[in-house]
Amino acid sequence: MAMKLKYGIDRAKAYIFDMDGTLVDNCAWHVLAWQEFARRHGREIPRRHVLEWMGAPSSYYMRRIFEREVPKSECEALSAEKEALYRELYAPHLRLPDGLQDLLSDARARGVRLGIATGGPRKNVDFIVDGLDIRSFFDVIIDCTGYVRGKPDPDCYLTAATALGVRPEDCIVFEDAINGIEAAHAAGMKVVVITFTMPRETLQSRNPDAIVDSFTELAMNKE
Repeated sequence: MAMKLKYGIDRAKAYIFDMDGTLVDNCAWHVLAWQEFARRHGREIPRRHVLEWMGAPSSYYMRRIFEREVPKSECEALSAEKEALYRELYAPHLRLPDGLQDLLSDARARGVRLGIATGGPRKNVDFIVDGLDIRSFFDVIIDCTGYVRGKPDPDCYLTAATALGVRPEDCIVFEDAINGIEAAHAAGMKVVVITFTMPRETLQSRNPDAIVDSFTELAMNKE
């Protein structure tokens, strides 16, 4: 049965999903991991700063935490340390958000192309998509190694659209953070944002095409 979807998203030719905070409601564990990582290195970062930086590349976090330019090799090692800590913390809580399975299944049935574009490393992508058993839904998965400039630059979404073979204006992005909204807009794509990470009022200020609290809100009914 096809779903009747709100906001015209059933007219899109491709859906591109951010991963952290969108495909999974994992923001709280990334925050905890960043704070614990900072403490292990003799630093402190408030929760609000981590939230403000959501969607930015890990090199940005490292500059802010250590208050210096961190060389690439050092940054890669430090990022791997933080991400391993995150996976350890989040593993017992990994689950699909309500309504996401239905949305993905309906999209596949209607021939909509599906992609993931994330600033996360491949180990995190594998941890999520295989842990949730959703890899088969996606035609394209772009991790942080697949493009140069992180959000709010549009590179990740434009790279995904090209790989999917769909024009940017025919794509809808699903996001959770301000940097992601700006990246989607810069790519010329519509964006639906979910309130897993930030308050509705904060997200509304960046003029997404729609805001939902759950993927279940996207379905008007089933026919």
